[in-house]
Amino acid sequence: MALTYIKIFIDSLDAIAPLDDGEQGRLFRALLTYAKTGEAPALEGNERFLFPMLRAQLDREAANYESVCRTNRANGALGGRPRKKPSGFPETEK
Repeated sequence: MALTYIKIFIDSLDAIAPLDDGEQGRLFRALLTYAKTGEAPALEGNERFLFPMLRAQLDREAANYESVCRTNRANGALGGRPRKKPSGFPETEK
């Protein structure tokens, strides 16, 4: 993955509420590890039930980011918009 951050939605708070602090910490660390390396760490606590859902969100966000980057690269290759003619100068014909 090319992202240098992870996007976690606020409604994930409801999903992780039943987990204790240790499980929440392991889940968060696993998400960061997955985002950095692309490899899913082995989880043994209750966090293993939520990790696939949150991993899928990370994958969707990474795909969306790549799509935006691809579009921006294509638009940048077009060279931008033409320069505006300076106002206040008469048009000269050749």
